[in-house]
Amino acid sequence: MGLAASQARFLAITARKMNCEFESMQIAQDKLSVTRDLQKVSEEYQNSLNATKLVWDTADNDVYNLSYAAMMTPSTINEYNAYMLTDSTGKIVLSESMFKAALEAGIINENGDPTGSQTFYITDSAGNITGNCQTDGSFAAFLYQLGVQNQISVDTINSIQSSNGYRPSSGIGGELLDKSTANVFNTNSFISYLKEATTTPSSGDPYHTYKISDLFTTLGKTYTDTLVNCESNEFTITKDGNVLDEETAKNLTLGDLLSGNYVLTGYNIDSAHFYTEYAKKILDEIDKLLGGQENGSPNYKGLYVDGASNSALDQAYNAVNEAILNNAVSVSSTPFNSRNTSATINATKDSFHITTTGSVSSVSITNMLLSYITSFAVNIDGYDTGLYVDKDNPSKSTLFTENLDYQFIVKPSASVTDTDLLNGDFYSQIYNNICTYGCSTDEMMQQKVTDEEYLNYALKNGQLFIHSLNTDGYFYSDHYTLNGHVAEVQDDDAIARAEAEYNIKKGKLDYKEQTLELKMKNIDTELSALTTEYDTVKNLISKNVEKVFTMFST
Repeated sequence: MGLAASQARFLAITARKMNCEFESMQIAQDKLSVTRDLQKVSEEYQNSLNATKLVWDTADNDVYNLSYAAMMTPSTINEYNAYMLTDSTGKIVLSESMFKAALEAGIINENGDPTGSQTFYITDSAGNITGNCQTDGSFAAFLYQLGVQNQISVDTINSIQSSNGYRPSSGIGGELLDKSTANVFNTNSFISYLKEATTTPSSGDPYHTYKISDLFTTLGKTYTDTLVNCESNEFTITKDGNVLDEETAKNLTLGDLLSGNYVLTGYNIDSAHFYTEYAKKILDEIDKLLGGQENGSPNYKGLYVDGASNSALDQAYNAVNEAILNNAVSVSSTPFNSRNTSATINATKDSFHITTTGSVSSVSITNMLLSYITSFAVNIDGYDTGLYVDKDNPSKSTLFTENLDYQFIVKPSASVTDTDLLNGDFYSQIYNNICTYGCSTDEMMQQKVTDEEYLNYALKNGQLFIHSLNTDGYFYSDHYTLNGHVAEVQDDDAIARAEAEYNIKKGKLDYKEQTLELKMKNIDTELSALTTEYDTVKNLISKNVEKVFTMFST
């Protein structure tokens, strides 16, 4: 190869080699960038594993995503109590529609301040408001404007205004209702509670305890307070073996039955008929009263019953019924001579079964009640309670009366259940608080407060607070952690979305990294070949130059 050609080739190789080295540097930079992106994506994913969200936990332990609707729409979810939102100044934060309803009703002015223009109304004999009340700042005006803004149905408004608890003349919605759903009693308090039988169904106020006088009607039999000359279809109640007079027997309550040993005895009847005509009817009555049900409706204020406790009641009923039925079989015996012989009553507190002597059958209604309530407690809370019913060997049983710390949940006597009243009270709470604290005019908050993501963010970061009714009857604004219903839990949906996004991004970056790695290998291969050729040509040029200098030096 001539010197000129070698030099031209050398320059071309040098230029290509420099270009390859530059491309190698670029690829290295790109790979570094991919590494940084992978690290960022990984960090984002790791952070997302700690993602949480706010949820609404009901009294029945049902969990829902926290939303404006869950707090500001009357339902069993919020127990018909309004949970309002407030800003850092204490003003109520409403959605756009509800804010407009309050403004149009005249409750607040354009600055969100209360107008204080509540009007006292004159109503006709039917309780209807006379005159125009659509914009005068009244509760009726607020309801009307909520209807205009499609925040409440016309039927609901009409139902609220026609209910007995609606008092438009008060200007605001009136005094808050007692909407408590349950009271808690320990064992002794529960027994005392069961002794307070003061009303009957005929009075219109459902009773929460059990009087034997109602049992007489249930049985359709005749009571006798003597143990001699007993006729068929007569029955007796004894306490610790002593016959009770009819008046005392009639005034017994469920609470009384839990002290002493009260025995029900039927005469001229075998155990099979005694089971169907006496024992099972009593058990059905106990189940109905403690379960707070009559004909499928909650007309009795017994134990507080939700899904779980209702199932426990069913299991308790079946357990006691089985224990009674075990001995409820026909027996062959000589009919009892009621005219000449005293009846033998031998059912004791140590027996869960029907006891039969001749044609006299008896059962301890005290044990029926004790075993029923104990079985209920066991089925609700398990054997960790230390309670146990042994239907075959009662002496081995640990009944609820032996655990004085066990707690029973019961229905309060003043509980309000009418939906129209509850709806009216719910919107009264919102109305009263608007009239007291005013409303936020922040349009961004009004627009976004119904967005669950924003609501979560604003509550977590202290931009919003939850304003709710306290046990002392007043409303307070507190951090969401002090609310009682709102809880922060792991956001599985957000984590799943983040994982899917991470996998997509990582897949793209991995592919890019693999592509760059392949390019780098190709560049390295080419650079290695160029380096070899570069050295060869360079060596050839050196030899040619040396040869020329040698030739001209001689």
